Amino acid sequence: MKTQATLDAIRNGEVTIRELKGITDEEMEAAVMAGRSLMIAGQHQAAAEVLAGLALYDPFRPSVWRALEELSRRGCCPEQANLFSGLARAMTVAGG
Repeated sequence: MKTQATLDAIRNGEVTIRELKGITDEEMEAAVMAGRSLMIAGQHQAAAEVLAGLALYDPFRPSVWRALEELSRRGCCPEQANLFSGLARAMTVAGG
């Protein structure tokens, strides 16, 4: 795929960076679990970086937004947590 066509496809939601990189669903979920493990270990900044990267790679994955919601709640950011919760919920409803 040519660069401009790739950017357009990403922008239009036709393809994710995860798909372009060939990252499987199992690999993504393992990465989400790694982010959660960092969060549980109290390494919130590292968890935020991992989870934010995953959100860029696949912004249509509810588990990423749920993990970001949990991280935000642990960081006492209820408005941000509510936003992430709403995104996860909307994707779950839309996805079936």
